[in-house]
Amino acid sequence: MAERKSVRERIEDAVREVGVLLMAFAPLDAVLAEPNARPRLLLFLLLGVMLFLLAVMLEQRRTHGRRRHR
Repeated sequence: MAERKSVRERIEDAVREVGVLLMAFAPLDAVLAEPNARPRLLLFLLLGVMLFLLAVMLEQRRTHGRRRHR
């Protein structure tokens, strides 16, 4: 049976997924939007990258801390 995820792990997963979705759909939004949508495209891409990296760093920190306490 799969191990239950803690609240922190679920939040990390959610932040990572939101980041991936923003990165994936930002170009589509820019194509469907008005002609001068470049600033919004960059905002979505940067926000997606930042959220994704934040989730990865939090996960690394959690797993590194878990290894150290063994």
